Amino acid sequence: MPLTVAADAADRTAPLPLRVVVADNDPDALDLVTIDLGLEGHDVVGAATGGERAIELCRTLQPDVLVVDLRMPPGPDGLAVALSLKDQPHLRVVLYTNYRDAAVARAAEQVGATYLLKGDLRSLRRVVRPGTGA
Repeated sequence: MPLTVAADAADRTAPLPLRVVVADNDPDALDLVTIDLGLEGHDVVGAATGGERAIELCRTLQPDVLVVDLRMPPGPDGLAVALSLKDQPHLRVVLYTNYRDAAVARAAEQVGATYLLKGDLRSLRRVVRPGTGA
């Protein structure tokens, strides 16, 4: 019986794969994040190169997490996307950007998003991981 108990305990602590949408206007960055999160065991259910499409995907697919770039011209930026999706309380938004800016970080916090600088996939994995707040 101890073997069964250990297996049950391991099942409760094992992270479940999350459903993720990734949005970035840079195709290389989009591919990198999509591949990395997929290799981490997450189900990347959608990818977008613009804010409008990211909103559509999130409304349709109901992911657990949205990883979104700040600037995605010509449409809405990542902050506007996060704000427009605030009515989806189960959705965690990660603003993944190259812009090191305290005002952007504060704005992300105000719309309920986690601000994270691009280039550190380890930090992105940690933020996306189940059980971590955004």
